[in-house]
Amino acid sequence: MQTAMATNNQSVVANTTAKNEVATNQTNDQAQPTVTTETPVKTGWQQAADKSWTYYNNDGKANTGREYSLMPTIGDTNGKSKSWYLMQDGKALSGVQEWAGSYWDFDSSSYTLSQKKDYFQSQWGLWYFKDDTGRIQSGVQEWAGSYWYFDPMYYTLSQKKDYVQSQWGAYYLVGNDGRIQSGVQEWAGSYWYFDPTTYLLSQKKNYVQSQWGAWYMVGNDGRIQSGLVDWMGSTYYFDPVTYLRTDNKDFYLNGVKYHADKNGIVTNDGLSAKVNKALSAIGTPYVWGGSQPGGFDCSGLVQWAYGLPQRTTYTQQTVGKHVYNNVANAPYGALLFFGSDASPSHVAISLGNGTYVHAPEPGDVVKIASQKYFAPNYYVVVGQY
Repeated sequence: MQTAMATNNQSVVANTTAKNEVATNQTNDQAQPTVTTETPVKTGWQQAADKSWTYYNNDGKANTGREYSLMPTIGDTNGKSKSWYLMQDGKALSGVQEWAGSYWDFDSSSYTLSQKKDYFQSQWGLWYFKDDTGRIQSGVQEWAGSYWYFDPMYYTLSQKKDYVQSQWGAYYLVGNDGRIQSGVQEWAGSYWYFDPTTYLLSQKKNYVQSQWGAWYMVGNDGRIQSGLVDWMGSTYYFDPVTYLRTDNKDFYLNGVKYHADKNGIVTNDGLSAKVNKALSAIGTPYVWGGSQPGGFDCSGLVQWAYGLPQRTTYTQQTVGKHVYNNVANAPYGALLFFGSDASPSHVAISLGNGTYVHAPEPGDVVKIASQKYFAPNYYVVVGQY
């Protein structure tokens, strides 16, 4: 009986202990507080793993879109200074960026707009030129003691020889390296002279020294001249291959012998000298009543070249016998007349091969023309009656 009693008592104790443990555990579970973890809200400038900076507002969100804004300065621990930044969706941008219709350079360290004139490499490897406001420039620009041309579409330095119009309207010759050229230059099959100070194509007849020291004759259109040229009251001959003045030498043109003295002055007292004098006026504007190098009409050119006292076509037709046959083969130096004997309307100087030099009409210039297109009616050999 005692054994059975003991066993029963142990069972009661065990059950009681188990119940107490369950009750205690339940009590303890009810007493434990619930723990929650909250992510802190990002505000102000935050740097990402890629070292970029993004600005978050007080609500933890960044602005959307592109904006140029005055913001607290990146890296200012005191938070007192402010700087301007170009931002995309809150992220500060650097390098070459588009804004307000232009391109600008933002410093890769400070992210602020560059304030230094410079030729620099962009984030994608191309080179650009910026002024001291940070704006990327195009057109003709001054840098490192020279002038350069930057393509207005791509903003890169030109790498093509070309004759281009600048942003202010003037034209310049650009070299293969993008540099604006001056002095004697080759372009479009001719040689031209660009003023070393203005870099513009010369518009003045002049005898100039090139960048390599040789001297050349420049025409009123800026083109380097060759052949016989009238200059400062004398005639000179410029070699058609080298364009240099001929000195101390005899030479032939169209079978006629000429001599250039030690100063380059060409002498020939015959008919050829008169014709060549007229040829030296090629390009001179037509001026009604003109008989000087500044401008000629048809009979004024003849009077100036031949030294005739007669001034008009009507009086010049009296200086020799009229020839009406085979006018197409009029001899070199003959005066060609257009119209009738009673009323000659135009005069030209024959070059002996079916062509002639003349001053055509208002708005035109002294030039060579062909009888195929405008044929004379008769000719006169000066002094032959």
